[in-house]
Amino acid sequence: MTIALRFSDTPAEAAAKLLTRLGFAILFAGLPCAGVFWRGAIYVLLPVGAILILLGALLDAPPHAGRRLRDAIVTPAGGAALLMALWAAVSVLWTPFPAEAGERFLQFAGATSLAVLAAVYLPQKINTLDFYLLPGGIAVASAATLALAYFDTPWFLGGFEFDETLYERATITSFVLVWPALGFLSLREHWIAAAILAVLVACVALAGFAQIALLAMGAGALTFAMAMSGPTQTARFFIWLFAPLILFSPLLPLIYRLWITGFDPGAGAAPLLIWSELIDSQWPRLITGHGLDFVHRGLSLGYLPEGTPRSLLLVLWFDFGLVGAAGFTVLVVQAFKVAGRLPVKTAPALLAALVSILTISVLGSATSQIWWLTLLDCEAIAFALLIKAVDRARRPNVQAIRAIAPETLQEPREKGTAVPMAPSRRLHEFADS
Repeated sequence: MTIALRFSDTPAEAAAKLLTRLGFAILFAGLPCAGVFWRGAIYVLLPVGAILILLGALLDAPPHAGRRLRDAIVTPAGGAALLMALWAAVSVLWTPFPAEAGERFLQFAGATSLAVLAAVYLPQKINTLDFYLLPGGIAVASAATLALAYFDTPWFLGGFEFDETLYERATITSFVLVWPALGFLSLREHWIAAAILAVLVACVALAGFAQIALLAMGAGALTFAMAMSGPTQTARFFIWLFAPLILFSPLLPLIYRLWITGFDPGAGAAPLLIWSELIDSQWPRLITGHGLDFVHRGLSLGYLPEGTPRSLLLVLWFDFGLVGAAGFTVLVVQAFKVAGRLPVKTAPALLAALVSILTISVLGSATSQIWWLTLLDCEAIAFALLIKAVDRARRPNVQAIRAIAPETLQEPREKGTAVPMAPSRRLHEFADS
């Protein structure tokens, strides 16, 4: 005799699942698709999606809620992030643009705080369907981007600067979010779908000849392939690559200027030469920096030369000085260490994302804009979900379920014996995985 088990949720659990599903749909499907047509979509959709996830977590009443947040903060990576946030807040005191910088810091802090809370308090029970929202959203957004680029749509491709166009924003959004999407597909062993999605996103960059995006995609793909066989060794390699690059970056323009002495530098050398001249004239400020938002406001208002590079390396040193650069170096090192220690099914996607993001940032594309940092907040939530999904990648077999609740699955020995109708909490979790 076979007994059919029915799983019923309480109203609070059903509402929590609905709110969480809506939050995931807004972040992973709505955000990349709406960003193709609406420049301000990310500023609205990320807070809404994160708040819905938090409301779902509140209804779900996660155990040890305070301990989760404390464990996330009391880590080397969390400490480095808090140091960066504190130094950015303090630097508002001496920036030439205190009002604008203060407003910008509040925007950064608000969006990042929501993203961190949403990532920490992701639900314990995650439906498999949620893993496919991001790959589907990236596929639809990339297809729409290709169509608009093919028909040479003026409102989509036009803008004052390349990184201010909707095409550039849509392209970078797809390039940043494609790595957790590939991670979800790889976790479910959908290798053909992952390859198709990667090719589709690469075609988006080819359609607009986005050289920085293509280079970042290539670096990420190479990292993904390397990490498949040795994530720890791959993480160690990129630690030794990026940490010295960030910490000693002010030496690069000075060395380059000495190297080209006696030669015609050409137009391509102008950014590095301008950077070296800025270091010569303002070298004492390399200790504390000029304060938050100095480079962004200085370029937009004409305080800095037009050819000043917008690389993350220059922004770090000129806004936050040695203290900020050292804190960011520690943060990058810890991020690579955490990624290298993850399971093989998760580590390649996170390492590839880190390399792609740093490549885009170092080459100077959109690194000082609010939408870029908000996009990274969405990326953090996606990877938090991917890491949590590793534990639920396999459905339990019958023996595992019987080991959890043997009395629920056994047939009654006597006629009229009451059959337990409510499965245990752990059986609920397995059924939802």
